[in-house]
Amino acid sequence: MARTQTITGQLRARVVSVRSLAVADRAAMWALFERYYADVSRPEFELDLTPKHHVILLYDTGTDELKGFSTLERFSTSVNGKRYAMVFSGDTIIEPAYWGQRALQYAFYRYILAARLRWARLPLYWFLISKGYRTYLLLSRNFVEYWPRHDKPTPRKIQELLDHVATLKFGGAFEPERGTLHFTPSHGRLREEVAPLGSDLLAAPDIRFFNERNPGHLQGDELCCLGKIDLHFAVAYVQKELRKRLRRRFFPQGPR
Repeated sequence: MARTQTITGQLRARVVSVRSLAVADRAAMWALFERYYADVSRPEFELDLTPKHHVILLYDTGTDELKGFSTLERFSTSVNGKRYAMVFSGDTIIEPAYWGQRALQYAFYRYILAARLRWARLPLYWFLISKGYRTYLLLSRNFVEYWPRHDKPTPRKIQELLDHVATLKFGGAFEPERGTLHFTPSHGRLREEVAPLGSDLLAAPDIRFFNERNPGHLQGDELCCLGKIDLHFAVAYVQKELRKRLRRRFFPQGPR
């Protein structure tokens, strides 16, 4: 008797190369993207996907239906005679019913550690563009050193690197005085009902900062960001996850 597939509400992640993406997965990615983004087209979606190297696919563990994904690209570049390695995150979306889970973070963490080993002699950064505050939180709440941020100014050398990489990838769409990408016509924007920003959310300093630095995010503008991937980050991330697991083990209902 065939096993009945039921929705578990839990995600599992799989990293695949763009070249090996199954036709069904491509179609499911587009369907998910179109559901939550406005002003998008399938040809533009495919054009953006083509230069990427890998995709993190997120499936419901019960039904094996695609519930989210994030595209990834790796490259190196030089600024003022110094070479840097980059992991670039492109389109990222997770169905709201699965928000708060860690499958994407764990898969991404393993991916950037592999990149750290591959480019052991180069400074390595995560280059992130974010048109939604939830994507920015992946940076602000998981990285030790990241920019831009609400509590520290961006160092001059980091700003030069960020401006260089954003211009390299997006040319005239990058507005260095604002640190954002602005596309005409729009390359897609989150539908307002997907991640609305209420006063309760804006009370958080990092969310408020994102909203202030990227006031055009509802129209599809993207904030350009960098996160440093080094030993300090790796140790801090492991310590954070261990603390979370210990809390869940000893205080499953929360501390009293």
